[in-house]
Amino acid sequence: MASIADKVFMGSLILMMVAVVISGVGFQFMSWKSQVNDELDAETKTSSSRKKSVMDRQDRSLKRIGRSYLFWIALAGMLISVGLSYL
Repeated sequence: MASIADKVFMGSLILMMVAVVISGVGFQFMSWKSQVNDELDAETKTSSSRKKSVMDRQDRSLKRIGRSYLFWIALAGMLISVGLSYL
């Protein structure tokens, strides 16, 4: 039973990582040139507006993760595997 719980947990963990990349974080590391340009453009803005735009971007990505079905399926799988490990 413990080996099944371990496999379910690892599968759920992989599914959660995929869900976070697809719905929340995305492939931001692939577009490093646009990030550099954004930073150069942001130097002309005030510090508070830069902080606000970063916080807004992070909030939007967190909301997308919360609405993702894959995330909730992965979380349920983790809870089921924890329950199976106690049996």
